[in-house]
Amino acid sequence: MKKLMEEFESALDKIVNPVLLDEVADNFDMTPQQRKLANLGRVLMDLAVTTKDDALSNMMAKLGNELTNYGATFGPKSLDELVKKTGASRGIIQKLLQHAQAISDHKASLATDHEDGGLDDTDDDNEFDNDDDAATARDAERFAKGM
Repeated sequence: MKKLMEEFESALDKIVNPVLLDEVADNFDMTPQQRKLANLGRVLMDLAVTTKDDALSNMMAKLGNELTNYGATFGPKSLDELVKKTGASRGIIQKLLQHAQAISDHKASLATDHEDGGLDDTDDDNEFDNDDDAATARDAERFAKGM
């Protein structure tokens, strides 16, 4: 029985190893354009969650999903296929892509601003150096009494 298992594993290795070791046939190699479309698709799906209009939210989610699959085996490979799979017109797709790009650019600029020190969340300032409300009220009362 042990010999039979060894023969089976050997035969299985002969079948599986060429596929596992073939880096050229990697299905996850993405072009920069596909990667950009996938990122914009994720932005649209994130925005769809908070969009109040259900029809728009569904369209954003559907388009975002198809954009993440753009160029994949069963995903759309052209704008015409994207129109067919989403049911959206070219104009709607273009507007949603522009919106997603604007959101993506805004997030990138916030991240850059933060790295450059533009956003102050280091907590260097001591918030407790200021007078408290009671002291401010006491000073206002003294001023009102002319003291």
